[in-house]
Formats: sequence, structure tokens, C-alpha cells
Amino acid sequence: MTSTMNKRELPARVSTTLDLGNDHAVQLLDFPSGERGVVEGGRAIEHQPAVPSKEEAPPDAGTYSVGEREAGYEESASVRTTDEQIWFKNTFCNGSQVCVQGWDWAICSTAWAVGSGTGFAMVGAEGTRNATFFLDVWQCICVGPFCLGGTQCFWVEKWRGLVVPGHWVSVALQPDHKYLQWRLEGAGGDTQVSLAAHYN
Repeated sequence: MTSTMNKRELPARVSTTLDLGNDHAVQLLDFPSGERGVVEGGRAIEHQPAVPSKEEAPPDAGTYSVGEREAGYEESASVRTTDEQIWFKNTFCNGSQVCVQGWDWAICSTAWAVGSGTGFAMVGAEGTRNATFFLDVWQCICVGPFCLGGTQCFWVEKWRGLVVPGHWVSVALQPDHKYLQWRLEGAGGDTQVSLAAHYN
């Protein structure tokens, strides 16, 4: 028996912060599970990244989806920043397994259990609100002694942070062969977003 639920893990502890100046920074994270992670953020176009980046599969492994522009939004209502989207593709999508660009939100997951993965998210400068960027890990646990009751599987929210319009953020994790999922939510229907993932 397998069921899908969402849970949230205890927050990570920031072990080191490196301020590279002008809204560009790197943080090293220690998770309660013993895993380590890296978060980096900077301004779109201006900052290049400083950090290179056997379990039951979740039902949506290797999938992605993005928000579409809703009917009723006039193109003249917001200034689209195509140059940022092109920059994101050239900077983060080369060599990535997933690269999606859409409106308001985006989501993607690894196609297999991985030993490492990095997600990259950007919110267009035309945006008027911050978006929330999530990293989730697929966990399966036994229900009862010796797994006699089967397993219960769910996405566990490992990390969350904000992406300010006109900026990008990356989050990397080295799990012990687990599926990862990255979500970018809440930028608004008049804002272009980008999401990419590198994993192995």
C-alpha cells in the first residue's frame, strides 16, 4: 500500500554564509538528517553562479510543468524581460536535465533517485511580488513492524526560500540516492519564471 502525502522537515542550520557583494551570496546548510546543502542567489544577468553545481519512485518522477499566462492579461500591462529569460537559458539550462519557463509557477523532479542535484529558479524583473522556491525529497517509510503494513510515501519539504523579482536562487543537495523535486510558486500571472535542474 502506497499513499502520497506532503510533510515538512525541521529547518536546516546555516553553517556558513559568504557574502559576495551586491545581493550575491552563498550559504552552506546542515540538515537534521545529516545531509549538507548549498544555497546561492544573485541578480539575473549580473551574477554568474560561484558554486558549480534505491527507493520507490514518486508517481511524477522526471516530470515538469509550468504556469501559463491567464486570459485577460494584456501584453502591454507588464514589461517582459526577454533578455533575462535568454540569460537564464544560456547560464543554467545548458547540460541540465530539465529547463522550463512559464508564468507564475514551475515544478520539476528528478527522473531517478540521485546522489546529487541542484535546482535553479528565477523570477522576472517585471514581477511585483516575491516567489517561494522549495526543495522536496521523496521519503518512504514502513507502516508497522517489518513493513507488514506496507509503505507510506510522501514529499518532504527540505528547504524553502524567497526569490525576489529580477534575481535567481539555486539550492543543491547530496541525498543518499533519493528523488528530488523543486517548486517555484507565487510570482503572479503577469510574471515570467524559469526553473532548471541538474542532477546525477
